[in-house]
Amino acid sequence: MATTVQIFTIIGILCTPMISIAALVLTLAALNLSLGVRSLYVKLLGLVFDYATKIKQDKELSNDPDVSTDESSSVPSHTTKSTKTSAPPIVEKSDDDPIEITSQTPLISDSSRKIDDEDKSQELITTDQDQKVTRSSSQSDIQFKLGDIMHFTRQGLEAIVDDEVTKRFTSAEEMAVWNLLTRTQQQHEYFSARITLLWFLGFCVRYFLLFPFRLCLFILAILWMLGSAVFLKYFPKRDAKLRYGFYINIVLHRILSRVFSAIITYHNTEYRAKCGSICVANHTSPIDVIILSTDNSFSMIGQKHGGFFGMVQRTLSNTANHIWFERSETKDRHMVAEKMREHIKVENNLPILIFPEGTCINNTSVMMFKKGCFEITEAPIYPVAIKYDNRFGDAFWNSTKHDLFQYLILMMTSWAIVVDVYYLPPMTIEKDETSIDFARRVKAAIAKQGGFVDLEWDGGLKRALPKADFKAEEQRKFYEMLKTE
Repeated sequence: MATTVQIFTIIGILCTPMISIAALVLTLAALNLSLGVRSLYVKLLGLVFDYATKIKQDKELSNDPDVSTDESSSVPSHTTKSTKTSAPPIVEKSDDDPIEITSQTPLISDSSRKIDDEDKSQELITTDQDQKVTRSSSQSDIQFKLGDIMHFTRQGLEAIVDDEVTKRFTSAEEMAVWNLLTRTQQQHEYFSARITLLWFLGFCVRYFLLFPFRLCLFILAILWMLGSAVFLKYFPKRDAKLRYGFYINIVLHRILSRVFSAIITYHNTEYRAKCGSICVANHTSPIDVIILSTDNSFSMIGQKHGGFFGMVQRTLSNTANHIWFERSETKDRHMVAEKMREHIKVENNLPILIFPEGTCINNTSVMMFKKGCFEITEAPIYPVAIKYDNRFGDAFWNSTKHDLFQYLILMMTSWAIVVDVYYLPPMTIEKDETSIDFARRVKAAIAKQGGFVDLEWDGGLKRALPKADFKAEEQRKFYEMLKTE
């Protein structure tokens, strides 16, 4: 008997700190308060990152041979020798020299026939006269020149050298300040012993201190969600159920935001999405939903899943009126739009949260918005720009490289998630404006506010080849160019 009492006493002593921390987290999340620990933690990280970056830069400068050499020694030897000669060397042009190809270069040349000065001048006159002749509008009469392909050749080379689409689906370029993560710098051990020591200490802090604590917070959030769902499932009044569900959702996502040590700054909060409206935002990560839902509660729209995610969907459906549809209805755009219209007709329903890009972009640009939600003219559109600070952790989800479980582990072992959320004034479709033009106008407003690059490319290119109609449009532009020249 005494042994049993001792066991329960030990368990109580061990569980008391955990229960106290859980109660503190729930209280702070319910009251939307913060002790300032995360803000102080992020400021301290910034100082450590600056110190590590300074050591790294000093090491690179000391190893750079160009810095240690004298300015005079950097002059090429052939330049010094050329100053000693009395006259510049004479370069004779041979017949084997490469020929510069321009838009005026003839397709057929007679290399056996030597062209004298009179023939050259006559050829230039003839070429000038040919350029003044306009092309016929008939396709059969169009005379092609070598220069006709130069414009598209240049575009192709530019796309190869600097592809503005593919690089939006990978992590952002190397940062000016290293954040002591091997996922952003693989060769840290070559910089300095101090850098390696800082990295090792950071590794221990992230994996042996932050990760277990964040994992406990994640379990607490799951327990809160399940307990709240059971409580609301047997709640008698529907209106009161939705009202309590609103606050339960916000508390849930505030706990989840602490799982990633999120520091969120909201701007222009007077433009929060209202009930019976649609909220659209740029999409970087699944965490986007958590970031937005800590300040407002939304109705989600998406495909029904099985397994763990199916359980989460069914649980969340007890706290709000979410819109889930079957896989067979995914491609039926009109059916989904009709469900959205029915949802916004009810004034008490929460605003619908949609990410019109349809895929995650690396927070450097905004790609083409799907026009589906912009065809619903019965409700205003509330745009939101989400801008992450990747110095403390890259929130972008590269789904081609990491599955969702791996991504969550990366986020829970990052330093923190620092993000700014910009609410924009509501927008409605204008008279004689198409849904496509309306989507572009909303996208441009989000890109301007968040400092993103505004791209017209479809985010579906992340997993699919360009559509046939896009190729046909480029061919049409080429044909029109030939007709008008």
